[in-house]
Amino acid sequence: MSNAMVTMDLQAAEIAHLNWKSKLTDFFYGLETLNLSDVPDHTRCDFGKWLYDRGLKDLAGLSETSRMEQLHKEVHEDIKMLVAMPKEQRESDDGKARLTKFKDKCDQFIAMLERMEREVR
Repeated sequence: MSNAMVTMDLQAAEIAHLNWKSKLTDFFYGLETLNLSDVPDHTRCDFGKWLYDRGLKDLAGLSETSRMEQLHKEVHEDIKMLVAMPKEQRESDDGKARLTKFKDKCDQFIAMLERMEREVR
């Protein structure tokens, strides 16, 4: 597969996960409705499908591939945990701290994808 195609797949993943970060923030502040059924498994989102179909092969030479795969799984697990959280807990200091921790992890994941994209180019 061409490097340009891999770069496009990584960019699409960055945008999709930035959107989740924004959606989850809106959800936490009551501006968005989310259910667990809205949250795909890490293997079933568009990026996950690409990753397990060809992405792992295409990215095999990059040092951060296995860490990125793990971080992607954690991001999805965190989204599910946060969506399942009762409203009272979301509004608590603990809930807000968990949201902040998720946003930091999401930023780490996106930064990692950006680094990988530069390496592929």
